[in-house]
Amino acid sequence: MKRKDSQVAQKVKVDFTPQGESVSVPKGATILEAASLGDIPVEGPCGGRGTCGKCMVIAQGKLSPLSPAEKELLSAEERENGYRLACQAKVFDDVVVELSDQEGLKSQILTQATGSNAVLDTDVTKYHLVLPQPALEDQRADLQRIRDQLPQGDTLKAELEVLRKIPALLRESEFEITAVVAGAELTDVEAGNTAADSYGIGFDIGTTTVVGYLMDLNTGEQVGVSAALNPQSVYGADVISRLSFVIEHQDGTKKLQEKVIGILNELIEEACNQTGVDPQQIYQVTVVGNTCMHHLFLGIDPRSIAPSPFVPVATAPLCLKAQELGLDVHSRALVYTLPNVAGYVGADIVGGILATGLYQSSELKLFVDIGTNGEIVLGNRERLLACATAAGPAFEGARISCGMRATSGAVDRISFDSDVHYTTIEGARPRGLCGSGLLDAVAELLKVGVIEPSGRIVEPEAIGPLATDQIKRRIVAGESGPRFILAQAEESASGQPVCITQRDVRELQLAKGAIFTGIQLLEKELGIEDKDLAEVLLAGAFGNYLRKESALRIGLLPPLPPGKVKSVGNAAGEGAKIALISARLRERAAEIAQKIEYIELSGRGDFMQAFADNMFFP
Repeated sequence: MKRKDSQVAQKVKVDFTPQGESVSVPKGATILEAASLGDIPVEGPCGGRGTCGKCMVIAQGKLSPLSPAEKELLSAEERENGYRLACQAKVFDDVVVELSDQEGLKSQILTQATGSNAVLDTDVTKYHLVLPQPALEDQRADLQRIRDQLPQGDTLKAELEVLRKIPALLRESEFEITAVVAGAELTDVEAGNTAADSYGIGFDIGTTTVVGYLMDLNTGEQVGVSAALNPQSVYGADVISRLSFVIEHQDGTKKLQEKVIGILNELIEEACNQTGVDPQQIYQVTVVGNTCMHHLFLGIDPRSIAPSPFVPVATAPLCLKAQELGLDVHSRALVYTLPNVAGYVGADIVGGILATGLYQSSELKLFVDIGTNGEIVLGNRERLLACATAAGPAFEGARISCGMRATSGAVDRISFDSDVHYTTIEGARPRGLCGSGLLDAVAELLKVGVIEPSGRIVEPEAIGPLATDQIKRRIVAGESGPRFILAQAEESASGQPVCITQRDVRELQLAKGAIFTGIQLLEKELGIEDKDLAEVLLAGAFGNYLRKESALRIGLLPPLPPGKVKSVGNAAGEGAKIALISARLRERAAEIAQKIEYIELSGRGDFMQAFADNMFFP
């Protein structure tokens, strides 16, 4: 009889500085995998495919040879200085990894939105009760004694866990209690009078960021807010990358769900610490997010969304208990997910329509949420059409040579006169370029003739008189063609210039072309023209921070007066908030989702030609 040896993968240690964290991983794991295991934030926009070059680290120790991707994306100087791509470099012995100073920077996360006029209509109510104590002449059961003092009466249901709690609590509190009722269910009984303490939390789970809004269910007021980057980003910056991770890894859905539940619990703790609220007094939760984020939050395998015909597992609104999901609130808190519309138009868009009142408008309006995907809704109270376009992550700084998230030092505003002027987030030395800065830069370069309508960066000697000599001198030769220097090396935080390359312009053209094509085809479907639009509503972080004149100049939006373009902030988050405090509006959200007509662009014969035409700048 042969003995079968069981081999245990040899472990090696990865030390991350300046975090001071050590992570043990199997020999042959990548640095990015080690960072993920240790919950250490490392940029991974392309999901580890080695195509974006954003996961640069300095690594020392026994590592795999440079991969073809590293040879292509790292300059000779960077390679000489020990830079590696975390998604490509495999560790074969103990190594020390120095992270970029950008990794620890706090992101600028949008939490505010244009206020709605939601009326408090919560279905969570706390009743302070002083119950008559049992006697020979009053032998009613404990539960019946509670029911008789509540408006729900005998229709009130109670789970076994609550029934087990009732007898001791009633007698210890001398029959003075607070009944927590959600709809027709007795959620809990608490000793004494706790009626003043009733809270809910609404979550906007975005692909890039996650925001939690702590709400007082007695008043409808927001009492706390917390926000963080979505830690799933280590598996890719966009939805497609995360869907690919699920498809390629047997435990992909589980890993991604653990990441999002973990960050939600951190946000709950942070918001409660801000206000002194006990998390056990959070009795209701609402969640919005795109369809993929919705599925991953619930631990539902989303892979069917990826291939045509892009079918989600569920679109209807759902109601679950917090304990089913592992949320650190009251175990029987009701968790409502707003409805999705289709595979790429999710509950976040339904929340945005709810918050802006678009579904009630007598005028035709355009709602655009610009992120890694561009979701677009066109219509009014009579009819609503929606579509989604794969805008890519250019607007969030990914796949841009000097691109970065909206953190300290990101160039966020650019203007030209005789020379280039810029501002950065927090006024720090420039580190790179975020989406709004990219938009401004290309708009200004178009205005002075440095970029042609085709998107080509023009040679200095061929540029017309609108560009000054100072601006022309900023065009220099790069390894992959011409580039335009926005901030000189001596100005920047890294000692390297912040610039825009020809490839960056092409990435922006792809993104803006996709979104404008979606808008154009919805207008065609509805039989209207640009002039028929009363207003354009820009939702999301990018829509909030961009300069609308720049968006109009590059052809991202229909050619309308700037006064018709309005930023509405985090409309999805506002939708989560008002759905939390109003049962009636949750019902309205379901009606909105049913009313929306989803237009699948990929199946249209006119899409590709329109997209090709819209790649050009106006």
